[in-house]
Amino acid sequence: MKSIFMVMALACSAVTASGQAPVIHARLEPAKGIIVGQPVHLVVEVLVPNFFTGSPDFPIFEMENAIVVLPEETPQNFNEQVNGQTYAGIRRTYFIYPQQPGDFRLPPAQLTVPYANAPPKTTEAHLSLLPLTFRADIPAAARGLSYFLPTTRLTLQQRWSSPLNKLRVGDTVERTITVTTIKMQGMLIPPLPLEAQAGIRIYPGEPKVQDLKTDHGEFVSGQRTQSAKYFIQKEGDYTLPAIELKWWNLNTNRVAITTLPVVHFVAAPNPDYVAELPPEPEPVINVQPKPISPWTRYRFWIRVVATLSVVMAFLSFLAYRYFPLMYRSMKTRIEQHRRSEAAYFHNLVQACRRDDAGKAYQWLLRWLGHSGSPKTIDEFLKQTNDEALTQQINSLSAVLFASEPKKKWTGRTMAVLLERHRKVLSNHSRQHSRLPLLNP
Repeated sequence: MKSIFMVMALACSAVTASGQAPVIHARLEPAKGIIVGQPVHLVVEVLVPNFFTGSPDFPIFEMENAIVVLPEETPQNFNEQVNGQTYAGIRRTYFIYPQQPGDFRLPPAQLTVPYANAPPKTTEAHLSLLPLTFRADIPAAARGLSYFLPTTRLTLQQRWSSPLNKLRVGDTVERTITVTTIKMQGMLIPPLPLEAQAGIRIYPGEPKVQDLKTDHGEFVSGQRTQSAKYFIQKEGDYTLPAIELKWWNLNTNRVAITTLPVVHFVAAPNPDYVAELPPEPEPVINVQPKPISPWTRYRFWIRVVATLSVVMAFLSFLAYRYFPLMYRSMKTRIEQHRRSEAAYFHNLVQACRRDDAGKAYQWLLRWLGHSGSPKTIDEFLKQTNDEALTQQINSLSAVLFASEPKKKWTGRTMAVLLERHRKVLSNHSRQHSRLPLLNP
């Protein structure tokens, strides 16, 4: 009977432990009907019991025939019930741009997740991303296009560096063309064909590709700016052909065409212009080589290479002898500074001033573990006996973990209160460290 109870207890503890393990969710939006060139959102959610002690290490991975982008945006914090227990969650969204039709599969990827399984101690969990798959296609009506450009709107704009009605032989005029696509990255816009008839030489410039975003980091449109200089070599009438781009209109599900019209201008003669002639070749003088002595042939190797060999050997000895010691010493100092109380407090204050609630809470826990103060937040608040600081830390916890936060947290106010408290502790510590007089 006793052994049966022990088995049941172990089973219950195993179920409890598994219920308190971190959880990872991943999904594709949309999961079907994906078009080449349009983004597929890979939403990854990491949930942990208690709270995070650091940001999960979301990996950067590559996919064949696709572009994967992880935007530099603030992770989304949320709470969720898992088996009746409240979990803290962080959500990040990848953008996957398939460049060719076919089947795609996410490669194996692993996340390192730091969290407080037994606060304030940090525990690291390693979670694997699910191997999701999707298929990207090109609409049948657009499969004959040289480039597939799916967008809701495509515009072509051009400008010239000077008017075209006063050009003469020897002049150079610059042409700049900008292609803008809504909700499609600039890197997917193809290069434009620039052509001209005989008598004009074209010097293409380096194209500029950029993505336009809002102040909040939301993607708006892609742009490709292409420039070229047209050098007029001869007088005459010139006609530059029209430039057109065919693209797939996502609103009408049809092929659309955007065109820059034909450009016509006349280049007048220029009596003052003198065409640059290629330089005349210099006369070749045949000089009979003088006989070379063995010393002249090998003195470079003797004087230079031998000297360099000695210097390199000496430097190699110094590096082999002292570099490992210097490297270990420097690495130890850097690691000590990174884990020092001052570094943790600096990161805590900076997170508060940025109003980053998640980071502020994580650095607060780390600082309490290295500041000589109590290890838990409750003990710390009892020791400080500061009502304003207590209210700010409680508001911070409510913002992160309460299902319906009602308190308002102000990061800058909390930073000022923490700096004042740390200054008081520092002064108190210096007063106690002074030695008493031997013979008062």
